[in-house]
Amino acid sequence: MEFFIILYSLIGIFNPAFAEYYGIIAADRLSYIFIGIAAAFFVCVYCFKAIALSAMAKKAGMQKIVWCAFIPFASTYLMGELAGDVRLGKSRLKKIGLFVMIAEILYTAAMALVCIPLLYAFGDYQKYFTVVESDLGLSLGLSNEFPLGLYNIYRVGSVLVWIFELIFIAVSVFLYIFLFRKYAPASYIWLTILCVILPVSSFLLFAFRNRKPVDFDALMRARAEAMRRQQQYYNNPYNNPYNNPYGGPYGNGPYGNNPYNNPYGQPQQPPREPDDPFGEYSGGSGQSGQGDPFGEYSGGGSGGTDGQKGSGSGSDGSDGGNNG
Repeated sequence: MEFFIILYSLIGIFNPAFAEYYGIIAADRLSYIFIGIAAAFFVCVYCFKAIALSAMAKKAGMQKIVWCAFIPFASTYLMGELAGDVRLGKSRLKKIGLFVMIAEILYTAAMALVCIPLLYAFGDYQKYFTVVESDLGLSLGLSNEFPLGLYNIYRVGSVLVWIFELIFIAVSVFLYIFLFRKYAPASYIWLTILCVILPVSSFLLFAFRNRKPVDFDALMRARAEAMRRQQQYYNNPYNNPYNNPYGGPYGNGPYGNNPYNNPYGQPQQPPREPDDPFGEYSGGSGQSGQGDPFGEYSGGGSGGTDGQKGSGSGSDGSDGGNNG
């Protein structure tokens, strides 16, 4: 399949421009170069794919079907066996490799219906090809000298190529998704897109041939459990983001979420007022005592002043008695 894809792409892209600017003969010679490039690419793809799939099948314990790695189309079936069952919602699709292999055979046959008439036309390039200019640019068209039977085959093949290509891409997407989920679970999405666009799956498989397959669902469950534990740790009231083990956000603590943070079932009441710093100088009735430093300026301190005067008179009397 890779041979026809590369050959058809190279001829369709480069030959019209060469035929327009350098002549039909130059495009004819270029076509044979493209045939060699397509053949070399197919051999390279075959070798990389065979080595990769044989190693992966042995690691997966599929000794009985290792031989499929060395046979075209059968190697696609082996890729499906390595990918395992495909789950679509609640349904499970087995043997995805078989469906992809059939689609690949049909797609390759349609490509052959297109390329074989072109290869026949290469025998007399100047006679059978003509440059056609359209809104899409230059392209090569078959001239009226081309045999009608081969031309009809070419037209039918051109229609079938589009149909089978869409089918092949659709089933290949599921194959690549579940295959790369086992061997490259962190990047299976973009690898699938890359393999659908370009024929590079053989080289990627060769790069992953020594990897052990993993259970993608088990891996996702383990990651989900790790994330759940991490969230549970950070949402724990004893591990709040402000590192305050006894107070939650907005002053709500972990002990029943009460605003006063009284632990272990103690009554939830506001804290008592702080002690009066001048309590030792005040009496229980609110009147200034004898030791009040501001008592002489308060209304209740006059009695204390008179008392001091009285005791002073007594002292004078005693002094007089002593003098007598």
